[in-house]
Amino acid sequence: MKTKSLLIASVAALTASTAAFGAVSSNIVGYTKLTLNDGFNLVANTLNASNNSAEALFASTPAGTQIYRWAAGTFKVLNNLDGAGTWTGNDFALNPGEAVFIKIPKGGATSVYLVGEVVTKPAAISLTSTKGSFNFVSSVLPVAGALDTDLQYTPNDGDKVFTWNNATGKYSVASYAGGWLTADTKAPSVAIGQGLVIQTLTAGASWTQTFTVGN
Repeated sequence: MKTKSLLIASVAALTASTAAFGAVSSNIVGYTKLTLNDGFNLVANTLNASNNSAEALFASTPAGTQIYRWAAGTFKVLNNLDGAGTWTGNDFALNPGEAVFIKIPKGGATSVYLVGEVVTKPAAISLTSTKGSFNFVSSVLPVAGALDTDLQYTPNDGDKVFTWNNATGKYSVASYAGGWLTADTKAPSVAIGQGLVIQTLTAGASWTQTFTVGN
């Protein structure tokens, strides 16, 4: 999965004023490009759009596209029947912080542009710690890099982080026990718009991110 994000304005320069009222907006607007390959892609929406419904965000995907959302221990499936706005299944809001699988039919690889505002207020994603529970999550911010240092995830002993490889159709697993148990002892590297699956044994665990100018 390839992703690209452009912040159209910076914190220092975001002063969009209106002639009528002289109002000033501090919203940071941008877009993320998601490249969806044939097969399963684990992706996320890292911007608040005017409409975060899955059907709206992925309206341009081809007929036969399926969106898999993990809920209550099972996948709920939303089906794009004709690529022209006809869907079956229950639509839902895909807000920053949640990840879903998108399955693209063979020969239908495509790119989707997600446009919206950056979440500038501190955001916390609660993680279910019940044994065997999976949390399909993502960075709330459109930031790439190491899961811990760049994306502000504080790991707990016993955590497992699963990243999906579209090419192989398999997960890669990084465990944490006083340090990352990976070949290079580093945290997983995460792209903008990439979804993750996290398992934790720590009750009350969460992933909290705070926007700063450095992001």
